[in-house]
Amino acid sequence: MQASLHIDTRHELAEGPVWHNDTLYWVNITEGRLYRHDATTGAITHFDLDSPALGVALPAADDWWWTARERDCAWLHEPTGKVIPIDHPIPDLPTAHRFNDGYTGPDGHPWVGSAALAGTRETAALYRADQSSALHVALPEITLSNGLGWSPDNTRFYYVDSPAHSLSVFDYDGASHQINNRKILRKFPQDGSVPDGLSIDIDGHIWLAIWGGSAVLRLHGETGEILDRVELPVTQVTSCVFGGEDGKTLFITSAHAGLSAEDIAAQPHAGSIFKVRTDITGLPRPTCSIAPPSS
Repeated sequence: MQASLHIDTRHELAEGPVWHNDTLYWVNITEGRLYRHDATTGAITHFDLDSPALGVALPAADDWWWTARERDCAWLHEPTGKVIPIDHPIPDLPTAHRFNDGYTGPDGHPWVGSAALAGTRETAALYRADQSSALHVALPEITLSNGLGWSPDNTRFYYVDSPAHSLSVFDYDGASHQINNRKILRKFPQDGSVPDGLSIDIDGHIWLAIWGGSAVLRLHGETGEILDRVELPVTQVTSCVFGGEDGKTLFITSAHAGLSAEDIAAQPHAGSIFKVRTDITGLPRPTCSIAPPSS
C-alpha cells in the first residue's frame, strides 16, 4: 500500500493522532500544541498548552481533553482554549525526561509514558492515571515510551520502548489494571530505524509506525508476523490512527526532527499528515472517563 499526502503541515514532531467526533486531531510535541483539522473546510486550528512540549492529548467528556505536557498534566477545554493544570502528585521525572505518547485504557483511565532524552537508558517509565489523575508506575526501567494499545478483547497489551527495537505483548488484568508476563512479539533490526506509535484494528492486528523506516507495518497480533506494509515518501514516521466515515482510513503522522537540510530537501513533506485506505476497520478508542473540571 502507498500512503498519500493528506495535510501539508511539515511539523517538527507530529504525533499522537486521534479520530474524535468525526475529526482528526494530533499533537506537535515540540510546539506544545494540539491540532484539529476540519475535513469539511480544510481549516486547521491549534490549541496552545502553555508548555514547551505536549506528549499526548486524550479526549474526555464535555469537550475537555486530558493532556500530558512536558513534565506535568493539564486539562484543555476545546471550545474556549482554557488550560487548567492538574493538581496531583506527579512522578519525580529526571531533568532530561519528558512525557511522550499515551492512550486511554479499557477502563477509561489514561496511560502515558516518559522519555529519557539525554542518552540515559532504562530510567523512564510507563504510568497509569487513577481517578484523581495521579500517576502510578505501571512499567519501570524503560528508555523511550512510545506506542501502546489493547487487543479487541482487552486481554493483551501491546507496548513499544523504541530504543529496545522491539514490540512487546503483556497479559492485561482488567480487574487490577496490571500488566504482566511480558513477551517480545517482534524484534526489529538495529538498522537506524525504530518502532514508534501504533494502532489496532478490529481483527486484533497492529499497525506500527517505523521511525526512520518510511513505513507502517501491519503485524499479526499473536505472532508478530508482517501481514502488510504501507509505504510513505518520508522517513520519520511517528504514529497512526484509523478514522474517516467508515473507520477504514489510516491517518499517519510524521516528523522532520533529526533530518539534515539535504534530507528535508529530498522529502519536503516530512512532518506532514498522510493517509491510506484499507480494507479493515480500526478498533474504536475509549474516551477518558476521568471527570473534567466543572468550569
